[in-house]
Amino acid sequence: MRFHCVVFGLLLGLATVPAGPGARAASDAFTLRGVRVDITADTAAAAREAAHAQGQAEAFQRLLGRLLPQSELSRMPPLAPEQVVEYVKDFEVADERTSDVRYLAAITVRFNETAVRRFLADNGLAHAETLSKPVVVVPVFGTLEAPRLWEESNPWWAAWATRSPDGGLVPLIVPLGDLGDIGAVDAGQALNGEVEPLRVLATRYGAADVLITQAVQVGDPELGPVSLQVGTSRVGQRQQSTTIETFLQGADEDLPTLYARASEVVAAAVQEDWKQRNLLRPGEARRITVAVPLNGLDEWLKIRRRLDGVAGVQRSEIVTLSRTRGELDISFVGNEQQLVLAMAQSDLDLAFDDTGSWLLRISGATLPAANTAAPGAKAPANSAPVRE
Repeated sequence: MRFHCVVFGLLLGLATVPAGPGARAASDAFTLRGVRVDITADTAAAAREAAHAQGQAEAFQRLLGRLLPQSELSRMPPLAPEQVVEYVKDFEVADERTSDVRYLAAITVRFNETAVRRFLADNGLAHAETLSKPVVVVPVFGTLEAPRLWEESNPWWAAWATRSPDGGLVPLIVPLGDLGDIGAVDAGQALNGEVEPLRVLATRYGAADVLITQAVQVGDPELGPVSLQVGTSRVGQRQQSTTIETFLQGADEDLPTLYARASEVVAAAVQEDWKQRNLLRPGEARRITVAVPLNGLDEWLKIRRRLDGVAGVQRSEIVTLSRTRGELDISFVGNEQQLVLAMAQSDLDLAFDDTGSWLLRISGATLPAANTAAPGAKAPANSAPVRE
């Protein structure tokens, strides 16, 4: 068996993939949609009340699963449904169906961000809330000699295509496999890390990164249990290593279930890795000063609006402002590398200029002529801790 891994150096060009709409607003991290409830009680009114309480409690558990890494989730203190209400901002109901004793609906719950953050901080729980731009999953089946991608006979693609959305911080998009996808990239191009075909596919779905996951089945199911070897690489905005895992078929497990189980593990690992990279720990507040070169007032307003959606940013205060340049003091939780990554999800570039000063601008925006960073902007080593 030959297992082919993506060469990351060839794929760094994906970092310039023109993503579609920017990342979701930070408040979306605290919104849980489509929580299904089905309650039977003595009366329809009692069933409705119990269902709303249950839906909010389940939504809170899902929220914690979204924000907390596994190590922190295990330390989470239990909460009664009546306690969960303290953290709910509002909720809405859709697809209601009732009988004399039964109530069914889909509930969307929006949680109070400040209250939830305070709850996590009070319990010493580190969390992540940066929403990643969408990631396109490219599930290739087989070795490099005979790979399959868009064929109906690709069980790895079928497993990903039938997954329920996990509602994590990283939206995983499985391509439709239509003519546009088929024309964009084939299995061999994906495994060989050909930049342009992968860029075309990512652009079709408004994504910044591509998750190339290759599954190789070892063994004959007619002769006994098989194993599935899966290599996965997330490529695009940053260089990352390939992970390889082996999944053994259980005694009573059919092949579709094996593939489904493997896809869930891979997807969960993507979410966990993102949370670990964007983990915000209570008390880790810092402050930096950034220069904002401007091509006009509209650009300034866009930057301020996008800053409001950047996870971890607590405050941004104007230091100076002119027609061609602004200067901001930004207070944030986490470290500078996390802030740079969070900014990128809202299509904001935070980086150093030639003088080693922080520069903030809209991704892809043209830098005004003769515009340099504000004197005194602080580098990471000199960023100021903020007492809380």
